[in-house]
Amino acid sequence: MLHDRSRRTTVGLACAIVLSTIAAACGSSTKSSSSTVPAGSTPIATTTPAAGTIATPAGSAAASAAGPTTAAGSTNPAGSATPAANSAAWDDVIAKAKKEGTVTIYSSQSLDQLNDLATRFKAAYGITVTVVRDIDGNIQVKAQAEHDASKGIGDVIVQATASWDVKESAAGLFTTFSGPAIDDPNYDKANNVSPKADYLVASAAVLTFGWNTAQYPKGLKDYPDLLDPALKGQIGVIEPSVASIVDFWLYLEGKYGKDFTDKLAAQNPKIYASSLPMGQAMASGEISAALFVGIQTDAKKTGAPVDSGLSDTVWGALFKESVLATSPHPNAAQLLANFILTEPGQEALARLAGSVLPNVPGAVTTTSKVHKQDLSILTPDFVAAYQARWNGLFKH
Repeated sequence: MLHDRSRRTTVGLACAIVLSTIAAACGSSTKSSSSTVPAGSTPIATTTPAAGTIATPAGSAAASAAGPTTAAGSTNPAGSATPAANSAAWDDVIAKAKKEGTVTIYSSQSLDQLNDLATRFKAAYGITVTVVRDIDGNIQVKAQAEHDASKGIGDVIVQATASWDVKESAAGLFTTFSGPAIDDPNYDKANNVSPKADYLVASAAVLTFGWNTAQYPKGLKDYPDLLDPALKGQIGVIEPSVASIVDFWLYLEGKYGKDFTDKLAAQNPKIYASSLPMGQAMASGEISAALFVGIQTDAKKTGAPVDSGLSDTVWGALFKESVLATSPHPNAAQLLANFILTEPGQEALARLAGSVLPNVPGAVTTTSKVHKQDLSILTPDFVAAYQARWNGLFKH
């Protein structure tokens, strides 16, 4: 068992750097060491909303999160307009969840987004959410250790390492989702729910192109605009140090041709390890444009001379949620997992990111438009060969 845990931990840590990069680019403005924790480190940001019911003004987002009240007096999650939402079985889950009174979520999403989710959920159901935010590798290790010890602390996990979902589903780390939200016609159940219904697409982080509006006022409409000769020596690019970023470069080559990488290399760009320093360099004027940054809405509001755009399809990471098999609050876990897939849950977690539902306020795209990784291609040999080719172009 120890050997197996070590093997699985290695898988998670392999993508930790890129996923912490993605989470940091999702619009969080909270100053927390967990937002940029290096792979393999241990600090975890934990927040617990204050106890007590939150007063909810009529018509507020939190009020809409509560949804209508059934004849039995239970509250239905907003956005789950299906017969199942009114079923006696789901009403029983809600009643038991309220008795449990608390739920813990492990997630690599933005801390601001998670705290907003916790506030909305508390307002809807009176259940306190403990948020444990860290990079994928660290929360995966916690979930695995609790499973191996048959002693759970976490209830729900949301992370973005696709290969981990597949392996841990087979290992029995998750339990079947039972909420009605997946039957909402606006939720693409066929493409978002695993065969065992034990991990589900919950949102998507989005990485895209950006520019310094003072230094390049004409802006960018799509990635090929980075080939403008005026930008030579003034572009930031991401180094394909892990398989996930190799996938990003494959995404670009698939859309614009394999020679796009060669042409971009000829622009003599500056190389960055992640989106965070690249975005900072763009804002400071160190570079005029960037290949791999988050949506710049919040930075613009603070007065930074930056902007960003989106292609018709975007590259990012799909966050999947699962109820952990060792959850100590199994009903509250199911209720929170269901709430995440409703509109108020998406308003919190998909802000400046990709939503699983259409027309969610604050979301910049939907998960259906986020590029899907082909794990069968990203073998160690293929990744090594691609990195060698890339280094030959960009580090000559």
